[in-house]
Amino acid sequence: MKKVLFSFLAVSVAFATFAQEDGASQPAGSWYLGSGDATQLLHIFSSGVDIAPTVGYAVADDIVVQAAVSGSTDALSMNLGAAYFMGDYWVGVNALDLAGDMDLGVGAGRYIPFKDVLFITPNIQYSFGLPDASSDNLSIGIGFGARF
Repeated sequence: MKKVLFSFLAVSVAFATFAQEDGASQPAGSWYLGSGDATQLLHIFSSGVDIAPTVGYAVADDIVVQAAVSGSTDALSMNLGAAYFMGDYWVGVNALDLAGDMDLGVGAGRYIPFKDVLFITPNIQYSFGLPDASSDNLSIGIGFGARF
């Protein structure tokens, strides 16, 4: 009888250990508000911080669309993008500078939540300069924002 109880206990512990909620890491209906690249904070006393307000919305589980605005009022740059989340990691595509010469970009990163609704997302982005390939750009950044 001991072996049967011990076997039942072992199976129960193994099941409880591996049976986790298989829900979406970014559930549909979530809103994201971002402030731009956190690496810009290093320039706060020398040349000022570039703020790039970003708003995003999870249209389906683990699929987020976003819009961002950056630049000065006379040279405003608008960007649209979409990202697919696989757990805490994401890959995405961007249409950059929609009002100007429009470039395309791809990116990947990691979503790291902390302090209730706040998150950071270290990422790497590559933008394709269209039609001139000499304006291709590889950048590394750290996004900062809140999810509601």
